[in-house]
Amino acid sequence: MWNMLEVNEEEDEGPSEVNTTKTSHLVKVHKDKLTVTYNGKANHTQDVGAVQANKPFPKKVLIGYFEMRVIDAGTRGCMAIGLGNASFNVTRHPGWEPGSYGYHGDTGRKFCSPTRGEPYGAKYGAEDIVGCGINFRTREIFFTKNGKNLGVAFTEPGASYFPTIGLHSEGETVELNFGQKPFKFLLEDMLREEREKFQQTVSRIPLGLADVNELVRAYLWYEGHAESLKSFEAAASLPPISSSEAMEGSTEQSEDFLLARSAVRGLIMDGKLEEAIEVINDKFPDFLASNPRAESHLYCQQFIELLHTGSKSEAVAFARKVLSKYLEVQHAQNGQNGSSGMDGPASSQSQAETAEYVQGVVGLLAYPDPLSQSPLSHLLQSNYRKVVADVVNCAIHEHVGGEGSSALQRLTKQLLASHDTLRQLQGGRGEVLDLSDVISRS
Repeated sequence: MWNMLEVNEEEDEGPSEVNTTKTSHLVKVHKDKLTVTYNGKANHTQDVGAVQANKPFPKKVLIGYFEMRVIDAGTRGCMAIGLGNASFNVTRHPGWEPGSYGYHGDTGRKFCSPTRGEPYGAKYGAEDIVGCGINFRTREIFFTKNGKNLGVAFTEPGASYFPTIGLHSEGETVELNFGQKPFKFLLEDMLREEREKFQQTVSRIPLGLADVNELVRAYLWYEGHAESLKSFEAAASLPPISSSEAMEGSTEQSEDFLLARSAVRGLIMDGKLEEAIEVINDKFPDFLASNPRAESHLYCQQFIELLHTGSKSEAVAFARKVLSKYLEVQHAQNGQNGSSGMDGPASSQSQAETAEYVQGVVGLLAYPDPLSQSPLSHLLQSNYRKVVADVVNCAIHEHVGGEGSSALQRLTKQLLASHDTLRQLQGGRGEVLDLSDVISRS
């Protein structure tokens, strides 16, 4: 399915409360499912009362973090905060079991698996707020106390992503915070610093000014931004770009090709689809007949522009006259085992995708106010015109034998693929690289 029809899935939800189906019988989980009290006698090492969060940290976060406020330290203050895996034993402290990590309040020591622990931080008790976090980019676990980062405690942890706490003396009561209220620790500051480190790493990659200029210039040429290209060349003191350089092997190498695409893009961005189609038919006579995907995007956008102007009756008539042919092709495919009457080289799969796209667009008619009610309301946003313009521009390049993307776009895709590969090597966890977000922070 094409991206413009996909409704983005929400990121997997992170921890929000205590998992009441997996708790020690030695603790009481209060009604808020965030406050926990130890009810045992704590006579033996196996008398720990531990609980875990209902879910692990989300896969797409840069840093997973939670906090524990000590309401009552009990008789001995034998509390621990940390992380555990899904098979964690709730009669043991985090850090005592294989695959778990913990920072203990009665000693200030850090524990990983069944060891005696190591010195790490200060002890903690009543009214202290301690936190535990994992940096998925650096694969490091850290702890905090009263808003202060105590430093890296463990590196290269296993699949231990469940917030876990343990209690082990009479009267101990703690309250957990998974982000339902502000943290004591300034997590946003740490996130900003980590992202800045990443940007600095990228900025240190050697790339000469001449190379950057060529990438930008070729991109503007490819996208058909004629005026922007002219202004950039003047500002950078560059000679006019050679069409053959920008076309990267296309059979068309004239300035007319740039100006025609520039005109088409401008008309689409202005919502003048009928005029854009006229220019396309004039400059590229056989283009639409052989590119049903681009053609369907143009006609669907023309339909959307009619909805924008409030001409619903005209939009209905347009859909019946123009858009119905794409749906008829799909119906014929379903009834005739894949045969179709649509001209052009499009495969059965692409025809099905075209029909699905058109069906979604026409479905906007089912909503009295599609802008606020339809799951495809993004199609009605003015910035969606750019999506249509990009689809058409790319198809024109391919139609004349050119590349399906500019060198800058291919380089960007490689960057995203490389970053995703690194995430997969880390178990598919860590922040997804969002270039628009990176650019906005630059």
